[in-house]
Amino acid sequence: MTGKRIGVIYLTDGRRDDLTYASAVALGLSHAREIDIHIVQSGFRSAPPPAVLGVLQARGHRLATHTLSTAGRGLPGHGHITSTAYEKIEAIATVSGEHDVVCYLDNDTLVMRPLDLADAAPKTQPLAAVPDLSISTGFDNPAFFENCEKHGLERRYFNSGLIILNVSRWICSGIPERYDSLIQTHAEFCPYWNGSCIHIDQCALNIAANRRWETLPVEFNVQKSAFQTSYWDRALIRHYTGPEKFLPASAHRIDSKERSVLGRIARECGELGLEIPPPYLTLPYWANRVRRSAERNKISRLIDQFLAV
Repeated sequence: MTGKRIGVIYLTDGRRDDLTYASAVALGLSHAREIDIHIVQSGFRSAPPPAVLGVLQARGHRLATHTLSTAGRGLPGHGHITSTAYEKIEAIATVSGEHDVVCYLDNDTLVMRPLDLADAAPKTQPLAAVPDLSISTGFDNPAFFENCEKHGLERRYFNSGLIILNVSRWICSGIPERYDSLIQTHAEFCPYWNGSCIHIDQCALNIAANRRWETLPVEFNVQKSAFQTSYWDRALIRHYTGPEKFLPASAHRIDSKERSVLGRIARECGELGLEIPPPYLTLPYWANRVRRSAERNKISRLIDQFLAV
């Protein structure tokens, strides 16, 4: 690591900035060293909430907003994933000149306990990331392994909700350029799914990386497919993939760790207006856990097997 701060990037279209700023506050409250947090706003300009700015500055962090003006790729989103996801590479390029190490974070991530992103910086490769727990294990798509073999792809497949880059290696890697050339072809055919695909940018980014990435410990990006498992319990960062996010907080999903983190955000930054179910409403959570026992056991077993290889 050099003396430069790590740059952390959030990309937003403004639709769920309740998540963006709550995530940024959770990161700022838990990060071991001072960082620069960049909110890259796609197609709009808006100042951050003053209370968020105050909380982060009080801990030595810097917060900046940037406007990304793009003509768009003419490609649709899918469900809760908007077409803004295609702009990750442009968002990274917006601020990468200011840093030696950059971390891209989806705004549906929540830091659960103290961490230092410097520990996750790639050692020799352009980027480091965590495997996608539902895809790499075959949980979402049992044909994933067969399709990788068929199309000459490696079975390692990362989740793009957290990507940590060595900027100089990233710029020289050719990955951004390959990604740009792959986006359109992937929209027409995804080799991982051997047909159409709902992961609008992630597959193209994996193909573009072409083995040039380092695998991070799962704790740095525990996706919600591992909800209510031991992996979810010990996460450094939880990633609320899927349509249900950590806001609005829900009694059937919130556990004591999430309640603690959201409660701290609410106390430190009341302007965000977080509403948290009272602690005595635990029955919906435990009923949900019982209801999901078969699914929890299956994904836990698959992740255990995957990590053991």
